[in-house]
Amino acid sequence: MTMVPVLMYHAVGRPRDGRFRPWVVSPSLLAEHLALLRESGYELVGLTEWASRPDVRNCAVLTFDDGYSDFLDHALPVLASHGARATVYVVTGYIGDHARWLPFRAERTRPIMAWDDLRTIRNCGMEVGSHGHRHIELDTVARSIAETDVRMSRNALTEQGFLPRSFCYPFGYANRRVRDIVAQAGFTTACVVGRGLADSERDLLRVRRLAIDHRTTPEELLRRFHGPAVPAAARLRETAQPAWRLTRHLRSTVRAPYKAEVSK
Repeated sequence: MTMVPVLMYHAVGRPRDGRFRPWVVSPSLLAEHLALLRESGYELVGLTEWASRPDVRNCAVLTFDDGYSDFLDHALPVLASHGARATVYVVTGYIGDHARWLPFRAERTRPIMAWDDLRTIRNCGMEVGSHGHRHIELDTVARSIAETDVRMSRNALTEQGFLPRSFCYPFGYANRRVRDIVAQAGFTTACVVGRGLADSERDLLRVRRLAIDHRTTPEELLRRFHGPAVPAAARLRETAQPAWRLTRHLRSTVRAPYKAEVSK
């Protein structure tokens, strides 16, 4: 059994709303992370590349959620300078638009990469994966809605010439039903949040990740690589997941009913 760090980043740049600060790292901090990982002997790869390797020792996996335009502007140059590859999970219903699913008004105008941007990063060695079509909580909606969202996302990517193999559950939420839907759609790997190290020999549709935020120093990052594979706090969170899923489902029933938007 080999435990591997899979890092979860989001935006790279500056927050537009202070409440979104935890999900934004500066380009300089990202550069410090990658420099120390390289100095420590880690090869920096994307998720599907890691999953397909027979020997994953000394690999650190880089993932970026949501597909913000600042990946192209700020993250890609840093990755290229360190010879790093990564997987970028995009919300296909918002390609070339803005992150209108975010809860903070100022952040809803945060731009999302366009299809040509995604081709550019792919040509630079980045993997483009799916983060769903509308960034909805797939485990709380009807099966037909979840299936449609996952299928629309995969179809949008394939129609644009991509070969998506990896999926990232929106908000990190997934149960057995959602994992089955994702597998049936043709994805071979999928990420949760997990808050721990990934096990290369376990279910690749439940890949754990380490959440990275603006306070994660390079030294702390390395310490987390050598800590417990799954911290006690993460175990407690997982124990509470069924009750939390029920709460989220009940919450969604008192909101306006979900209406799928047609893809652009």
